[in-house]
Amino acid sequence: MKKLSLFIIMLFCFSATAQDSSKAFHYNPDAGFQYKKRDFQWTIWAFAERLFSPSQKPIWRRVRQGMEFKLSGYPFTLKGNKYRTSVFYEVDFTDNNFFKDNKRFKIWENLYITFQNAKDANKFRILFGENTSILSREDNLSSGNLPTINRSLILEQHGSTNSFGTQWGFQVQSQVSKKTFLQASLKDNRGSLNQDKPSFEFWNAVAAKITQSVIQPNKNSKQKLNIGFAVDHTRNIKDKNYALASGIENKFIGSTPATGNKLTFENDVEYTNTLKNHFYTLEYEAIYSNYSTQKLNVAGGYGQLQFQVFDKKQLGDLVPFIRYDIVNLSNPTASATEQAIRLGVNYNLPFTNKLVNFHLEYIHHLLNGSPIILTTTDKLFDEFRLELRVNATRYLRF
Repeated sequence: MKKLSLFIIMLFCFSATAQDSSKAFHYNPDAGFQYKKRDFQWTIWAFAERLFSPSQKPIWRRVRQGMEFKLSGYPFTLKGNKYRTSVFYEVDFTDNNFFKDNKRFKIWENLYITFQNAKDANKFRILFGENTSILSREDNLSSGNLPTINRSLILEQHGSTNSFGTQWGFQVQSQVSKKTFLQASLKDNRGSLNQDKPSFEFWNAVAAKITQSVIQPNKNSKQKLNIGFAVDHTRNIKDKNYALASGIENKFIGSTPATGNKLTFENDVEYTNTLKNHFYTLEYEAIYSNYSTQKLNVAGGYGQLQFQVFDKKQLGDLVPFIRYDIVNLSNPTASATEQAIRLGVNYNLPFTNKLVNFHLEYIHHLLNGSPIILTTTDKLFDEFRLELRVNATRYLRF
């Protein structure tokens, strides 16, 4: 906690000081600490999340640090665009219990090299290494900028078969028009650097995604609507069980074998607008997977509403949310369903430039299904946690 207190004091100092981006070394509250020289740029950031509970000891949820080196542009152009290489890494010290576990390599969350558009990597980028799977929108939200402590039930639970999350392989992304964004990947999708048994067969899984910006914000409106569709096919999953778990504590609820080839479809929608100058966002994501050996079907997703009550320097930034999660497992012999209702609030503390955030979250779980899958007799149970987030970059909801 002493290190966390020191980090908070440092952030208060930086948030209270005007930063001059024209200087070679400066602080950017939306990116971190930066050094620029001509078109070379080095960025470093870090964040920490501490969980508190009335009935349990405090624990670290995430403690991450990362860097990005955007190297100088290549001395040529392609179709009028300049290109450069970026080297990127991010580590999470909780993955190996702050180096107390034997497998110290597990801290790697991201580690990759790119060839990308020099001005905007979203317009074009080829990536090789360890990076988040392209399939899920929520999976690609920054871990330090989530509305909830954990991601959706169905996304977190796919991790029990080592699917999604960070994976080893190639990614290509391109903005093919003003409103259309395409992605494709060849990845292992069975767990790589931050797993006990890493796998690096990047040709094992193929995925593709299209995201359409149906409505884009402009000078007259903050309204935004994005829709995404994705598909993933992963081969040769061995010795795995799809595990049901709770939303905050990852409490084990039940499981069933999930092996063979996995075919997954995804759809997500995000709509943002204002109501009397108050931002709000409606979003949902649905995921369906089939595991071939057991003919196991996994279907589910979430729907969520966030609403900004106020955003004032003197008062802070208050955003409550409500969310519904569902996961259904079914095979030829058994089925089970897990539902969860989440209520919570995110509060950026006053005068901190949104670098220090207080989070409160409550989840009510509802279970039903076969005892072949479910291992608990508790059909209804609750979870509650408080969280303190301290970040070198601003915590933004809209």
